[in-house]
Amino acid sequence: MSRENIELVRRVMAEFNETQQPSEFLAPDFVWDMRSWPVWTGQPEFHGAGGFREFFAEWTEAYDQWTSEIESIIAADAGQVVMTMVQHGRMRDSDSWVDLRATFLYTIEDGLITRIKVYESAGQAFKDATVSE
Repeated sequence: MSRENIELVRRVMAEFNETQQPSEFLAPDFVWDMRSWPVWTGQPEFHGAGGFREFFAEWTEAYDQWTSEIESIIAADAGQVVMTMVQHGRMRDSDSWVDLRATFLYTIEDGLITRIKVYESAGQAFKDATVSE
């Protein structure tokens, strides 16, 4: 099952990079969880595809251009995948680009993503994955 979950995350990210829209593979009760990202001072959780769109609009507001690329995807506990990516953004009305590395802990149930939790490091994500149910 871990191979299928890794492939699901790859597919979801490929679709997202093309459309910048939430995936059809998000569960109806999906949660985007920012509580483990210490520099985020906004709302700690966003719910459903609409909540993710709200978060992403706020996240990318400072950029004229924004892209991301996957660095690694590793299966963790049953039903969990840890993905590290680098985001590249060109600041609004500027020639300056910034890079940001983040790690995401995906929880997958019955072929749907139920939660994505955002971290500064893969170590933090794996620590949470090993204590999850």
